[in-house]
Amino acid sequence: MDCLRASSPAPGPARCRGCRRLPRLALLAAASLAVAACSISDPLPRRPHPIIIVDIDTLRADHLGCYGYQRPTSPNIDAFAAETVRFEWAFSQAPNTPPSQTSILTGLYPSTHGMVFDEDRVPEQVVTLAEVLAARGYRTAGFHDGGYMREVFGIGQGFALYDDSRGQGLAAIGPKVEPWLRDHAGESFLLLIHTYDPHTPYAPPPPFDRAFMDGVAAPTPGFEPTTKQMNDVRLSKFTKEPLTLPPNDLAYAMALYDGEIRFVDDWFGRFWKLIEELGLDRRATVVFLSDHGEEFQEHGSVMHEKLYATVTRIPLMIRLPGGRLARAVDEVVESVDLMPTLLELAGAPIPTGVQGSSLLPLLLGRPAEGPHVAFSESPFFGRQRAVTLGGQRMIFTQKTGAVELYDYRADPLEQSDLAGAQPAGIEPRRQLLEAWEAMVASSPVETAETGQQLDEETLEQLRALGYVQ
Repeated sequence: MDCLRASSPAPGPARCRGCRRLPRLALLAAASLAVAACSISDPLPRRPHPIIIVDIDTLRADHLGCYGYQRPTSPNIDAFAAETVRFEWAFSQAPNTPPSQTSILTGLYPSTHGMVFDEDRVPEQVVTLAEVLAARGYRTAGFHDGGYMREVFGIGQGFALYDDSRGQGLAAIGPKVEPWLRDHAGESFLLLIHTYDPHTPYAPPPPFDRAFMDGVAAPTPGFEPTTKQMNDVRLSKFTKEPLTLPPNDLAYAMALYDGEIRFVDDWFGRFWKLIEELGLDRRATVVFLSDHGEEFQEHGSVMHEKLYATVTRIPLMIRLPGGRLARAVDEVVESVDLMPTLLELAGAPIPTGVQGSSLLPLLLGRPAEGPHVAFSESPFFGRQRAVTLGGQRMIFTQKTGAVELYDYRADPLEQSDLAGAQPAGIEPRRQLLEAWEAMVASSPVETAETGQQLDEETLEQLRALGYVQ
């Protein structure tokens, strides 16, 4: 347990743990290890073993074939999905990169880990997935695409190698990953691969730039879905005359976004062949996920800033060694669940205070232990919160008290607000939200505002992604 810092966040109140995954109450690492000891069986990996996370920033779940998309954006990812435990309804903790990525790697909600605004940094006392596994003897390496993943923000804690490709995407990341994997394929390791390729600007290389242009009308002269032009639309809500993209420009932007996904898929196909060549398909747990999706005016804007399912529903697939136990899982899960799941699979201790729940029972095909709940949060648009429970999602705006309610399974784009017609669905979700608010308020870590000015290279990367002006 020496990998756990004494200053790790304290666990939240037991009554609020119940609102996370009813009726589970315990957060203690010892209990988690006891569960792991009695549940690890032949279908699960040896401990320790290689763990690979492929993290595609800004990837909507419903733009992949395995999640029902009609365009052939993802043939290689779809083939991989057929060998995974694929979670149909996984939700991110926030609509943007800094809080979402931090929640993935820490198992904490944004209100707890504190990585929310531009000036925030991941606090030193937060324990990351990489730190726990490194303390257990794992080799740790992260190949990332810069921006808010850069080391200055603290998200790389625990990675012995944390390589920054500075926004150059998989074209730069892929050639670095291959030799690293060949050198360390026989070891127990944690490998993180992160790319911004589907993020604005939507500019896939040939031939992917034309992959989905058949039948798409020409854009307005001068329009290209650059970060600046898309950001102008997004930010125009603060002006007297908000902008919207006309149908031809919106379709053109979406076709290029889908081309970006197809480019990622092409890389993933080649990457998977390497995994098979090295025998890692038989030894490694491989995760494919995103931190958030992207909006195309389903809710009046573009890019990613709201809590609707177009942005917060993410792909999440976990492939166990050999592709065992593959199937689709219908229960609601969250990004914060990934860290405790991987630690349990690795036989590593789960730090006290981790707020996600291990998905091991769902991986094993066991019945759900009561209703599963997902929470998302954002300080923007009047301080919004989302609660997903059963077949409905509630979005609550704290500043105004406005409530929206959606049947997200039947209406995955959340176009029909049921709050007026089905008020009975609001109160149980409001109560869960209140309990969750009490839990995260009781367990924040000290916010890490360093006052340190970002260097010009980091600022330039964030400008290119549309995060700073």
